[in-house]
Amino acid sequence: MRNAHLTSTVLTVILTAGFAFSAIAQRQTNEAASRKERVLFFVAHPDDTIACAGTMFLMKDRFELHVGVLTHGERGLGEKGYRDGSTKATRTKEEEAAAAMVGATVHWFDEIDGDAYPNRDVCRRVADLLLELKPRAIVAMWPLDFHQDHAMSSACIQKAIGLVGMREVIEFYFMEESYDSRTFMPAYTVDVTEVMEQKRAFIRQHVSQNTGDRMCALEMFDAEMRAQRCATFNVLGSARSKCVERFAQWDGKPQGSRCIFSELPPPKGWKQDWSMAKPSVWTPEGGMK
Repeated sequence: MRNAHLTSTVLTVILTAGFAFSAIAQRQTNEAASRKERVLFFVAHPDDTIACAGTMFLMKDRFELHVGVLTHGERGLGEKGYRDGSTKATRTKEEEAAAAMVGATVHWFDEIDGDAYPNRDVCRRVADLLLELKPRAIVAMWPLDFHQDHAMSSACIQKAIGLVGMREVIEFYFMEESYDSRTFMPAYTVDVTEVMEQKRAFIRQHVSQNTGDRMCALEMFDAEMRAQRCATFNVLGSARSKCVERFAQWDGKPQGSRCIFSELPPPKGWKQDWSMAKPSVWTPEGGMK
């Protein structure tokens, strides 16, 4: 009897442990399945993400968004604000508020506005962030950007990608930063018409840079002019787009079967057509024209 009772107890313990391990494994599987893929936007200053804010709004429910910022824009309000630290505090707060609108986490690298370089230390710290986040995709600033800090931030993220060996496995894109992105060569055009008002609100978080709503007006005018050019050349298949954002690729070649832009929700009444040989575009119901 004693042996039978002992055997029964051992079996009960084994079964209980098995169920517990099974539950833990299932929970881990469910957590992994529900975990969003990550997209990192890497920029030079607070407010640089206004160039892709509409796309970020379209991405926020599909991806986990992160923003890496090389500087705090300390000189954005003159030397006095730089020296006393007030501009850094103001612009840091503004960027955090804007990022919160799209659910993004901000990572600061504390280089100095106007004196930012892709030095060994900062490139290593950016590389460490890449190892931590393991992003599916990175969106950076155009390497030939007219603004020196923009170009430096692009060089920094490119070096970091090389340091961690992600060059061949990551999706890597460049954003178009208004008139600063000289000789920009777009590969993807994203219709952000439906989130135009959210984009305006995002821009207006950067109060210190938006005197008289001028920055908002200029950025939206540029996005609307891009939409008109797209309509002229039939890039999106329809003239209904009122506001677009554009992106280039790492080497000008298709990214393969996966592309973050091809997974964005289409505008109402439109459907998506994706081909490896051409940009991801929105087309009217009825197919490509």
